[in-house]
Amino acid sequence: MRVRVLALALTATAACLALPSQAAVAASPAKPYDFNGDGYPDLAIGVPGGTAAGKKAAGYVAVIPGSASGPRTSARTTVSQSTAGIPGSSETGDRFGARLTSGDLDRNGYADLIVVASGEDRTALEDTGRITILWGSASGFTRGTILPGSGAYKGTGFAGLAAADVNGDGNLDIVTGNRGDESGGLSTALGPFAPGRAPAALTTVTDDGIPHFVERIRLAVGDLDGDGRTDAAVAYNGIEGGGTAYLRGTAAGLVRAPSWYGETTGESLAAGDFDGDGHADLAVGLAGFGPHDTEEPWVPEHPLPTRTGGIVRVLYGSAQGPAATRPPVDLDQNTAGVPGGDEAGDRFGLTLAAADLTADGRADLAVGVPGEDVGAVVDAGSVTVLLGSPSGLATAGSRTVHQDTAGVPGGGERGDGFGGATGCGLLLRDLNRDGRADLAVAATGEDAGSGRVWTLRGTATGITTTGSAAFSAAGLGLPGPTGGLSFGSTLCP
Repeated sequence: MRVRVLALALTATAACLALPSQAAVAASPAKPYDFNGDGYPDLAIGVPGGTAAGKKAAGYVAVIPGSASGPRTSARTTVSQSTAGIPGSSETGDRFGARLTSGDLDRNGYADLIVVASGEDRTALEDTGRITILWGSASGFTRGTILPGSGAYKGTGFAGLAAADVNGDGNLDIVTGNRGDESGGLSTALGPFAPGRAPAALTTVTDDGIPHFVERIRLAVGDLDGDGRTDAAVAYNGIEGGGTAYLRGTAAGLVRAPSWYGETTGESLAAGDFDGDGHADLAVGLAGFGPHDTEEPWVPEHPLPTRTGGIVRVLYGSAQGPAATRPPVDLDQNTAGVPGGDEAGDRFGLTLAAADLTADGRADLAVGVPGEDVGAVVDAGSVTVLLGSPSGLATAGSRTVHQDTAGVPGGGERGDGFGGATGCGLLLRDLNRDGRADLAVAATGEDAGSGRVWTLRGTATGITTTGSAAFSAAGLGLPGPTGGLSFGSTLCP
């Protein structure tokens, strides 16, 4: 059973009324993550296990401004629920920063940051979670708005977060994936949003195709049918089965496509137009099949190859949705042209990120392989980059990088998990405004679980280690204690 609780509405409305009216709309909205409006996307890293206002695991977000040379670590700032002007208060276990996404919600030329505090309590309900909009400005984050609703969920937004125009009205909406048993699934809050305006409450997508008692949900958004509205795909696993639900964006919001047969589930999802045909495509990492009724024989429509190290399944978009006109394509480390070899425990595809590295108009795919052994070093981890082409993701020109690759700072150690062992430690985003996406990758096991993040630049031919950089929570001078934070575990939405 899914229950809608709107107890935050009065709190959020009161916070909004204390703020000035909506700012004038800018000539063009800022790109996501350009919080200060200087044209350079900034790097936001959630630190949900961090200490804020003396409260353990209250959480905060580290923000590193962008520049022509990439992230300016010397200018980093932090924001938490104890920051002046930000609603709420830092409490033990709030885990503010558990998920992040961004968009210029009020279209004023400054991107806004949307933050999940997955451990926030609601009166007698523990760990219901909370979503807060932090309004971007030239002077940083000085005000925020709590998004009302969703109090019945256990971990609102923890299973996914996106800012996307799902109803095609030109305003960004907020889409969340929520963990829980009977209450797990999708919810949306429709825009517009602005300081001084009471926001729409998160409401449940009533027919999202996700069964009860789900254990894991992963969310990706993109225009999979090319109609100008953003669609959503949700991979799920639970005691009632596993698969991927596909929901179309419509004028009324997200609506499940009843004819969609999403038999494949996975541990990660990424959407991007790999073949440049105007339809976003869907990549499913660590693809597999969920449990099915053992009393009835079940044969998948598209069987997966037998692999122990992991498979990425690609479902190409079309006007009819993903995989409607082309069969799925499966890629693994035994695929010709993909570096490496299939080995048990590699976890090829545990993390995924899609964006255009080469500026050729087609999305490329970064594949995290955090269980990869590098030489004799067990689970050091690596990332494989596959390039888009007119026919889709290609293996020609693919490349694998790890901590022992020339030009990458540091060295691989047992259990580092370079590539994002937590499932959210991989990101593709243009960090220096050169028109090409750059790679940010975490090794959350680095330094006995303290974690570290690397940045590598995109080029016309793919990824390069030239000019790569690495930084840790301690190196950035973030609030202590900095040990055991799994820094970089929250890079992706």
